[in-house]
Amino acid sequence: MVRIITILTAVGISSLMYWGISAALSREKARRYVIGHPALHPNAICIWRVLIGLLGMLLYFVLGHQFWGILFFTISAFLDGVDGLVARRCDLVTEFGEEIDPLCDKLTYLPPMGFFAYQGLLPIPAFWTLTAIEFLGQFVVRYLLKRFTSFSVQANNFGKIKAVLLFALIIYLAVLDDSLKVPDFTTQLLYLSIIMSLASIAFKAIPNRLYADILSILNLLCGTLGITLVLRSHYVLAALAILAGQVFDLFDGRMAEKHGGTRFGPWLDDIADLVSFGLCPALLMAKLGRFSPHAVVLGALYFLAVSFRLWRFVVRDKRDQDIPRGAFNGLPSPAGALVALGTLLFWQDTWISWVMICATSFLLVSHIRFVHFGRVILPLIPRSLVILLGFLVLLIAAYLIKSRNPQMLGGVLLGLFAVYGLAGNYRVLSRFIRTGE
Repeated sequence: MVRIITILTAVGISSLMYWGISAALSREKARRYVIGHPALHPNAICIWRVLIGLLGMLLYFVLGHQFWGILFFTISAFLDGVDGLVARRCDLVTEFGEEIDPLCDKLTYLPPMGFFAYQGLLPIPAFWTLTAIEFLGQFVVRYLLKRFTSFSVQANNFGKIKAVLLFALIIYLAVLDDSLKVPDFTTQLLYLSIIMSLASIAFKAIPNRLYADILSILNLLCGTLGITLVLRSHYVLAALAILAGQVFDLFDGRMAEKHGGTRFGPWLDDIADLVSFGLCPALLMAKLGRFSPHAVVLGALYFLAVSFRLWRFVVRDKRDQDIPRGAFNGLPSPAGALVALGTLLFWQDTWISWVMICATSFLLVSHIRFVHFGRVILPLIPRSLVILLGFLVLLIAAYLIKSRNPQMLGGVLLGLFAVYGLAGNYRVLSRFIRTGE
């Protein structure tokens, strides 16, 4: 318990530091001060955080000062967000900074992971696989892209998620020796990090206009995998596959707006949504009800509701000027899948789940306005809080992969929908329509 308190204290101190720096940089005087001092330049902060991280590793592994080791490493992890914050606020973005930032990430999180691996807390082959992929991407792929293509070598979202995940993994590894026993699912997090590292390299070598289509294809693959898992009665894994598909769906539209897309993109997106958020939950309803008449009817009702929702969005809602920007006409299909999957996993085939599925189907085809999560709600959340919440979701997902508790996952999914419902209230939407913020 002592070590958990230590880590929570370190995270709290680091969070206050980050928010304090963010508040200070909103003032012109503070920005001028940073610009006038080379030691506070974003590139210098990159070097500082590597040194602080190595100091934390020395204190933790060699000298046995666990509190100070955890504190210094946590500060180093949060400084990974500070250098980018300073670069943007003070207009100090440089090409050299884009090169050195991912390298400093690797020099910060790989050494302590090596110590933990050789202490038996991580699989050694997986650690060296990650290390090889990281340095292949840093020194070989980046060089080839700069030498022979015009593609960007900037860190993409997959690389940023991977870095946050690995920093958090190291902090979590420190909890495993605590007297309060916690479940060990660090191996699952390490494998997820390897996947994110490979995705980061792959997306650097792909034209930007294909990003949205690739994310839609990944969403479609998640839906197909979910259907396969439902048929094999792996309901928790199927729901997690659909949850991963929702993450891809969250960003495909934003990638299309930022980088453009292809003429097949909108249709590919709708097909992926229909499979992931319509067909897979409907099949789960029928499967849990052992394909009884009422279960098949409920599944068909939900699938038709999602189909109509997507058809109406493509044919009418996109062109409807009365629907404000940042709002959906009817419950969006990813949110409908959250409710359907959460209800089925939590209550199984009971009258409560029947009522909830019918209500969800009604909301999908209704004209009730719902707030766009990615466009309206997400930008309102501080970046540091998004990172912490993202890690919490990944932590819960890794634990659920290990425990495969359907009721727990059902409760989590229903909780996520409740958060969406509370955050996306009419007041937030009205402010966004009025001010664009």
